[in-house]
Amino acid sequence: MERSVWQRLPVREFPPKERRADFREVNLGYLPEDAIVEASRCIFCRRPFCVEACPFHQDVPGYLERIKAGDFAGAMQVILRDNPLPAVCGRVCPHPCETVCPRGKKGDPIAIAWLKRAAADYAPDVQFPEPAPPTGFKVAIVGSGPAGLTAAWQLRLNGHSVTVYDAMDKPGGMLHFGIPTFRLPRDAWRKDLERLEALNIEWRMGVKLGEHVTLEELQQQYDAVLLAIGALKPRWMNIPGEDLEGVWHVIDFVKAVNLGNAPDLKGKKVAVIGGGFSAIDAVRMAIRLGAEAFILYRRDRAQMPAAQEEVKHAEEEGVTIHFLTNPTRFIGENGKLVAIEVQRQQLGEPDESGRPRPVPIPGSEFIMPADVVIEAISQEVDLTNLPEPLKGKRVIAVDAETLQTPIQGVFAAGDAVTGPFDVPNAIASGRKAAQAIHAWLMRQKEVAA
Repeated sequence: MERSVWQRLPVREFPPKERRADFREVNLGYLPEDAIVEASRCIFCRRPFCVEACPFHQDVPGYLERIKAGDFAGAMQVILRDNPLPAVCGRVCPHPCETVCPRGKKGDPIAIAWLKRAAADYAPDVQFPEPAPPTGFKVAIVGSGPAGLTAAWQLRLNGHSVTVYDAMDKPGGMLHFGIPTFRLPRDAWRKDLERLEALNIEWRMGVKLGEHVTLEELQQQYDAVLLAIGALKPRWMNIPGEDLEGVWHVIDFVKAVNLGNAPDLKGKKVAVIGGGFSAIDAVRMAIRLGAEAFILYRRDRAQMPAAQEEVKHAEEEGVTIHFLTNPTRFIGENGKLVAIEVQRQQLGEPDESGRPRPVPIPGSEFIMPADVVIEAISQEVDLTNLPEPLKGKRVIAVDAETLQTPIQGVFAAGDAVTGPFDVPNAIASGRKAAQAIHAWLMRQKEVAA
């Protein structure tokens, strides 16, 4: 039977039973011929709502039109005008563009993110255009996550010399150590990085701000500095028992697994607290490490920040989600976690996030056995090594329009400014900062002349 134009062509997936103990990629992407069929569903709206919904306004119709014609290299050329990380975005973007697709009104929206991935998969060797002639300006970028990498790309194309610093020994930030390989394989991410490396960006890895180099020293060596340090400081629930052995924060857990230092979880009961992408990533990692893993989430399914596709994958792999439950304390014996006291919740009036506020139900506490807990409620910016004028409320203080901090010539972008967010918003922030830095440098050149 012929498929309706309102139906999305399914993407290939690694079967649930096989992937429970395997870190290989779950979403296997479209075959070229399938991508062409899916792109052909696009009606190429006169007003492209998908472009408006994208944080960095990717030219979606432009690359879908080329995929429809079987021109994957042409699609990549369109994508790379706006986005330096197509292989990454095609896999981990929460695709707000798809939520406004007119096809979704009566059926399934166009698989915009999967089609971006198809372009990256089948035309990986397409490169960026040549940078503009050298300007003579030097820019230091601290942080090599998506915001820092995007800014480095944009500034190099503008002709500026760019040096990227990072405390880790490899570029990528959370792309490298904060996302599991079953969502973002390292070989796919490597293709995006190689394209950036071809721009002659200088890399200074293993250099931590405040420990190996100060902001003042960077200001003396460079014409402008961008702080794209992310939001990598754990935020805890601050409930009794967090000092027990077996209590992790999600940042430390995911990093340990990705860097080859996974804890032994075989046969253990692992509770992950939270409902966002990090929580889903952590619980699926725990399953693959042999744990009996489950999630405690204080709201209902409809309020989960994680993409429903990721939630579905977790449940297919055997994860149980306990909704409307919130831990009140961790219980230990001889310094080790053995159980969690949990309280049932009910949904109340909306809070500042716009979602119904979870309200504890008095007297509803109960005990759940657990050997390991992974808190995945949030994280924040580490402002420890920054000057006082830069310290905002849990983020770096910047001008909303220019992303310049109170210190002349020092800018900030990404999660360091917004708090924990997603990859496309980090890309948008990195582009905005790079444009502001370029404009500021050009003004300095005019003044000097």
